[in-house]
Amino acid sequence: MSTQGYDRYRGRGGPRLVWIIVLLLILLGAVAFLVCQRYLVYDEDGRPHWELPFGRSSQEDENPISPEDVNIEREDPKPDPEPEPAAEPRRLLEEIHARELENGSLWWNTNYVLSLLEEAMSVEVKRPGGSIAYFTDVEMPKGVIVEQGVTRNNLVTLLGSDHYAVARISCFRDDAYAAAMPDMALCTAEGRPWPDGDGRLWLDPGNAGTLAYLTALCRECAELGFDEILLDAFCYPVSGETETIDLPEELDRTAVLIDFAAALRKALPEETVLSVALRGEMGATGGSSGLTAELLTSFDRIYVDESADLAALESVLPADFDRAGGLALLTKTRPESGGYLLLP
Repeated sequence: MSTQGYDRYRGRGGPRLVWIIVLLLILLGAVAFLVCQRYLVYDEDGRPHWELPFGRSSQEDENPISPEDVNIEREDPKPDPEPEPAAEPRRLLEEIHARELENGSLWWNTNYVLSLLEEAMSVEVKRPGGSIAYFTDVEMPKGVIVEQGVTRNNLVTLLGSDHYAVARISCFRDDAYAAAMPDMALCTAEGRPWPDGDGRLWLDPGNAGTLAYLTALCRECAELGFDEILLDAFCYPVSGETETIDLPEELDRTAVLIDFAAALRKALPEETVLSVALRGEMGATGGSSGLTAELLTSFDRIYVDESADLAALESVLPADFDRAGGLALLTKTRPESGGYLLLP
């Protein structure tokens, strides 16, 4: 039968409908896959299985675990222990050969004084009577004699030379300052300054004012140009009626002296040598003087006078103590060998 130019009718929606259905199925499958991923779990052996919501126990639903119920304990790593600081090596000094200037030399012509010096020089800056050998800026109480005039300028000139210079200081044995400031002196139970066997007065090593005064004087000496500070009479007195000194029975005299030396050293320039004198009449180590071998060897150099037991001291010195540069004789006669400081 003729169609008059028209083909047989074919429906337009057939193929399109099929594609729509296929796409919908793919979309539903993807959604289902994503949803099911929430319930896909793996056991301890790594095998997957489904754990659907309706398969969970009612107890889990009734008692959900909240973030507040989770207690996570974190163990902080222990820090590595700090290494112990290495002990500072002892300062090595050259063997000293020095001569002390006579009292009053700071009034003399400096060229003449320098002509008398062969090597190092020493100046008794502070004497047992308490007087000061040069015009000092350190404030002094009334009664302490301080040299005036050209003494300071002459001292600066001498210290500007090439000679190594030692400032010898009568540390705690001090008549004038102890008399002027009795609250800083070693006293009897009645409050009077206590005299030793020679009638000398002493400053109290444990008094803060004593430390402040001597620190100021030693620091000024270092700033003026002294290379070394020598503490003479650095101990508690051992002659005279020492039992009448008003001190606590439990007082650790060595500890007081150790603290004093440490505080003084801290106030001085690092390059300044700090030394101590050991005299026989002021007691051997280990006695009521407070001096011990450990205390003495904490100083850079030890000067030993002829009345002290040098052999006994050397027997207790540590093995690393520099005996050549760290030991010197305090004497009026030049020894045949070793370091020395000749007194006038």
